[in-house]
Formats: sequence, structure tokens, C-alpha cells
Amino acid sequence: MWRRFVFLFLLLPALGGCLPGEGHVDDEKDPHFQQGRNLVNSEDYKGAMTEFELALQTNPHSAAAHFELGWLYEKAGDYAAAIYHYERHLQLQPDSPHAATVQERIRGCKQELANSEFPLPNSQNLQREVDRLTAENSVLRQQVDALRVQLAAKSAASVAPTPQPTVVEHIETSATPSTSTQVTPPHEAPQGLPPPPTGRPKTYVVKEHDTIRAIALRFGLRPSAVLAANPRVDPRKLHVGQTLNIP
Repeated sequence: MWRRFVFLFLLLPALGGCLPGEGHVDDEKDPHFQQGRNLVNSEDYKGAMTEFELALQTNPHSAAAHFELGWLYEKAGDYAAAIYHYERHLQLQPDSPHAATVQERIRGCKQELANSEFPLPNSQNLQREVDRLTAENSVLRQQVDALRVQLAAKSAASVAPTPQPTVVEHIETSATPSTSTQVTPPHEAPQGLPPPPTGRPKTYVVKEHDTIRAIALRFGLRPSAVLAANPRVDPRKLHVGQTLNIP
């Protein structure tokens, strides 16, 4: 009778497929698994994926096959499938010597998957575009300032009277406040025209509760003009004491 118990005790591990600690080693002895490894070495990754999938059909609990498939799917850019096989590898073999690497690869695959679904703008391209627009805006402002100077000079020349001492003396002695004619001096721009630029940009120091829109209205500008003059300023993060350029 005791011999039967001993025989059953020895037979149980065999019925389970392997002895304790040998399961993962036996996974790699599968012919499909070995063929998959050979195809990986020869860089036939598509054929290797087929062989490892066949190895899983033979043994769905093959942690080694899941690990190889996770790596192959990640290499092929199928990050969702890679995450699945990596996670199955950890579920089937929690004490895997590749556990730390697998967890890192899972995080990387999730990041790649998120980037493919919600791509982020290229910061370098954005910066180049901002620099280009800033340069164009600077050139346009210089052209506008030059046109203002020319317009003010032409207007002043057309309005200024020819020097006639006798006429000027008559106006000063006989004109009354209600009928006197005011002559714009040649050195002053006529009313209604913007003054010539001083050559120095205006600045404004941000105060509490200020917004880009409020600052633009204060100087009779559009908010977009103020933002164009301050390309590196985030309108949502103004702080007291910050200096802004006013075009």
C-alpha cells in the first residue's frame, strides 16, 4: 500500500507537466519557441512572431513566449499588443528576471501609444515659427514708423504758412479769441495724426488684476498686437511687476 502512495506522489509532478521551478525552462524547449528564437537571430521578425504565437497555442501559459512577443510587437510599433504580452509575462512569472525591464518597457509603450493618439506639437518647430513671426512683426513696425514720420512731415509742410511778418503782426493785434486762426508750428504734428516714434519701445509694468486685454485697451491696441510684441509671454500667467513691450 505504501508503495502506491509513493508512486502517486512521484507521478503528480509529471501529470502537472513539470517539476517545481522547471516550468519556464520547459517553455523554451517547445519546437515553435526554439524556431522563433532562430528566426529572431536571422532577423525574420514576422516569421518569429508566427512561431511564438504557435508556441502559445501549444502552451497558453508560456511566460517566455509572451516576453518574446512583447518585444517583437513593440519593435513592430504595435504598442497595445506589446503591453498585453508584457503584462501576461509578469502575471505568469511574477519572479521573472526581466521584471524590471518589462515594467519599464510597458511604461514606454504606454507613452508611445498616448503620443500616437494625442500627438504633441514639435516645440522646436513652434519656436522657429514664433521667431519668424517676431522678426516679421519687427520689420512691419519699422515700416509703419517710417511711414508715420513721412506722413507727419508732409502734413506739417502743407499746413505751415509762408513767413510774412506783416500778416502775422496783424493777426496778433486784431484777432479776438472767437475769430483768431491758430497756425500749427512746423515742428509740431497737426491734430489727429500720431506723433513720430521716439525710437524707443514703450514698456508697461503689470499691476494686480491686469490682463492682456485690459492692457491693450489701456493703450488703444488689440490684444493680439500686445502678444505679438511679447512672444515669450504667456497671457495666462501674468505676474505683478512683469514688464511688457507696448508696440
